[in-house]
Amino acid sequence: MRFYNRQEEVAAIKNLSALSRKHAHMLVVYGRRRVGKTRLVLESLEPMYFFVDKKTSALLLKEFSEIVRVNSGSFVPDFSNWDDFIRFLFEYSKDRHLIVVFDEFQNFRSVDPSVFSIFQKYWDSYSDTSRILLVFVGSYIGLMKKIFIDEKEPLYGRSTAKIDLKPLNYRWVRKICIEMGFKSEEEIVKMYSTLGGTPRYYQLVESYGLDSYESILKSMIFGKNALLQDEVRQILINEFGRNYTTYFSILEAASLGKNTLKEISDTTGIPMNSLGKYLNELANTFAIIERREPLLGGKKMGRYFIKDNMVRFWFRFVNPNISFLESGRYEIALEQTISYLPAFVGRIFEDVVTEIALDNLPFKASGIGRWWNRRGDEIDLVAVNERTREILFGEVKWTNKPAGYGIMESLKKKKDLVKWYNGARKEYYLVVSKSGFTPELREIMDSAGVIGWDMQDIARMANL
Repeated sequence: MRFYNRQEEVAAIKNLSALSRKHAHMLVVYGRRRVGKTRLVLESLEPMYFFVDKKTSALLLKEFSEIVRVNSGSFVPDFSNWDDFIRFLFEYSKDRHLIVVFDEFQNFRSVDPSVFSIFQKYWDSYSDTSRILLVFVGSYIGLMKKIFIDEKEPLYGRSTAKIDLKPLNYRWVRKICIEMGFKSEEEIVKMYSTLGGTPRYYQLVESYGLDSYESILKSMIFGKNALLQDEVRQILINEFGRNYTTYFSILEAASLGKNTLKEISDTTGIPMNSLGKYLNELANTFAIIERREPLLGGKKMGRYFIKDNMVRFWFRFVNPNISFLESGRYEIALEQTISYLPAFVGRIFEDVVTEIALDNLPFKASGIGRWWNRRGDEIDLVAVNERTREILFGEVKWTNKPAGYGIMESLKKKKDLVKWYNGARKEYYLVVSKSGFTPELREIMDSAGVIGWDMQDIARMANL
């Protein structure tokens, strides 16, 4: 599969490489596994590349010594310790430009934690005189943040640049899917809802010649030896460590739509006064959940959502069905998933619409998001322009029936609950429906100037 997007990141890396011809630079690249960190770095640079496997120091040093010999074209003896190896990199780069990549850098914590202090020692001594670009790549966000952001750690404050590589957005996922031969916008939304924006998962779809959403579910998740069935569990257990069961309970609750502090506490049995610590770590250390507040609402009404679609899907459908999957009853797990899939996809479709709406509103929005209140009223999409006092209210429907007049009527009632320049604002309305609109609603929308988008409109606006 070809390399998609990431133009800004590639430009930033190449610029840093140019700067490092004068003096040393240290780039930290982190993000979830499979998101494309290694591919990004290798597309941008021609480095001396070291993969930090969880081996003994002796084996890694032997392997790294050979890599240095091959790349330098000169005789280099086998390094017997990390101090000699790291000092060599800095000494060697005093006379020539050197780009060095350490992939899965956080694994040095298992191999030999003293490596971090050794890098600090030689960085502090050589950074002004060496012409080296050090690139440290890591998949476990919590560990990478601790290594470089924790002020107690040796490498705190040493990096000169960092890239937090995010998953691809819907537009780019859609482009990948179309180039693989998928034509149905509905099917692409389902794929995005399940696989998220992780390029590697779409590469697997292409490699195995899968040509439908159903075949993806059966082959990659709900089948014997399915490649992604245990993917999320293994990634997160490595990330969380021994306390993973507590984090898993919170994430499963969030995947079921239990998004407030009280709902999560009631579902998991974790006391509210203990829950904040775990939620903070999930949000800020591991970057797996995010706290969202209602647009134009109060900060005390925040809710917690899983950020990654694949993680959300796994906790909603795979983890609760693990007994069926382990016992080989794949069809039961698949049936359970398909029956609840529309509601799940519907929530993610709201995020897709929000992404697309930002560039396709009748005004330039200064804020966009979902709105809710304590009573339980919700509006799927609200966008505002603070300066011009323009506001848009949107309803998003992922159903097999055309949207009818009741949706418009409900939206007009709820919009009065939003307290923002009431009586002194210009209002717009948007209805988005997977299955289009009834003739009655379409007539009302046309006469009232209500914006209506169906899947053809979504496809047109999402096109890159």
